Amino acid sequence: MHTETAGSRAGPVLCVAPPRNVLCLGKNYVAHASEFARFSRDTEVAPEAPIVFTKPVSSLCGPTDDIAVDADLAEALDYEVELGVVIGAGGTRISKQQALEHVLGYTVVNDTTARDLQQRHKQWFLGKSLPKATPVGPVLVPRDELPQFPQRAIVCWVNGELRQKAVLGDMIFGVAEAIAAISRITPLEPGDLIAMGTPSGVAVGFTPPRYLKDGDRVVCEIDGIGRLDNTVRVRKAPG
Repeated sequence: MHTETAGSRAGPVLCVAPPRNVLCLGKNYVAHASEFARFSRDTEVAPEAPIVFTKPVSSLCGPTDDIAVDADLAEALDYEVELGVVIGAGGTRISKQQALEHVLGYTVVNDTTARDLQQRHKQWFLGKSLPKATPVGPVLVPRDELPQFPQRAIVCWVNGELRQKAVLGDMIFGVAEAIAAISRITPLEPGDLIAMGTPSGVAVGFTPPRYLKDGDRVVCEIDGIGRLDNTVRVRKAPG
């Protein structure tokens, strides 16, 4: 895994290459859980335990790269600003009390999602696996260099319009709880990336939904970490 830390911003931008699939939390903010329940017609709103799924490393791209997708997959393209947690020390059955000791640092993730694929296939993996469409970065901030963590703002703009705004303390399950829950089942490895879920305000939460289109500029930011700044490029579908 190659990284640029907060103390070396003049160097290369963050490039995360986890040793396996990226681990992600779903419905981890109450307001987003509610808006997503309307889309998916779930009866459960706020989950009682972390909802964990994966996406492939091949879905990741850089903090200023274009989000390039094929036209037949971009009819319901959504944005999701999220906190990214990079594991420094691996382990299994990590306790909640010791979990933060296993965190190398924090970054920003835009968990770009094709809602049409998500709905068609009745699960989340394919809709969140568009190649090189999940921006990550711009730096990796060491855990100890992010004081007042719960008060940090997490925000997303589309074409300059504020769409998402919350604070990290609004997460239903915090970083320590997520690490404890995941490592209880499967070992965590150095370099693993955990995307911690998104606040409300995603495209599917509007009536009608406000999905991303060709040329849209998506900016995702977490206070104290930095911002992603990406433009959507819709390509002609192959064939």
